[in-house]
Amino acid sequence: MNERINTIAAKKLLWLAVSLVLLVNAFILSKVYWNRSEVSARLQLSERELQLPFNYGFTKEDSSARVSLHWTTPSTEPIDIDMNQWRWQYNRRLQLNSAHFSSFQFPDCAQERRLLQKRSAWVLLEFNGRSYAEYVAQAEQYHALIMGLTPATNTEWSEKELSAKRKQADDFLAAAKADNSRLFVIDAAAEREMLEAVQRHHQTIADSQLLIVPAELRAGYYRCDSKEQRTTEIIIDSLTVESLHIPKNFAQGFPQVDDAKQKKKFIAEISYGRLFEPWISSLRLCAKGCE
Repeated sequence: MNERINTIAAKKLLWLAVSLVLLVNAFILSKVYWNRSEVSARLQLSERELQLPFNYGFTKEDSSARVSLHWTTPSTEPIDIDMNQWRWQYNRRLQLNSAHFSSFQFPDCAQERRLLQKRSAWVLLEFNGRSYAEYVAQAEQYHALIMGLTPATNTEWSEKELSAKRKQADDFLAAAKADNSRLFVIDAAAEREMLEAVQRHHQTIADSQLLIVPAELRAGYYRCDSKEQRTTEIIIDSLTVESLHIPKNFAQGFPQVDDAKQKKKFIAEISYGRLFEPWISSLRLCAKGCE
């Protein structure tokens, strides 16, 4: 008798587990369908903005095959010979105006653990716009500065040191023009409507695009240090969705596991839906470049 009861209970648990899985899958699929039922914006990005994972292979169906959005924020670092080039490409700091910073209602500086509290936010993305043009202009200024230097002393070591610095400046300028991301986060606020007002009045250039997407951020590390003068600075941790699945039908021709370091040229259309969640709607490989 007890054995029969245990068998019935086990069957009920099994059906309950199966039903739960089906309900979760149905919810996920319905969310995806609702998001993709209307396209709110499209971006044409390339390998400059979409990074491939290190172990990349498509010998079989692999739902973990993804690319990640590569973005930065405008650099305010002064141009000098000791400038940190790496920060220009992977900057996450952003200075806001007082109204936008206040919208997040960060804890007072006197409160403990004030730096650990994240906020859900909206950020304004700019693709191939003024921020990227200014970034290239900064790289050109840095390149001109380095090329105008002379060796510190009349020694072989000083000549080699300057030669290496000039090579770095050449590489940095070339990468800024042809390889580095053109996608910049240029503003943030707690309410989407605040950024919509900025978007309407933002001066754009030819072929540039503006897009408002959700993100996670925190207050800047030095906002409570009056000496740093960064009272309205934020640190953007991530876009809410910045890792995108590559469908199998778009993955043909990408590097296999054995040559994962090989860099492919491609162009992908990224669509944003009703829920402001992106997906890859098309992808095309190019032999040399997608012009």
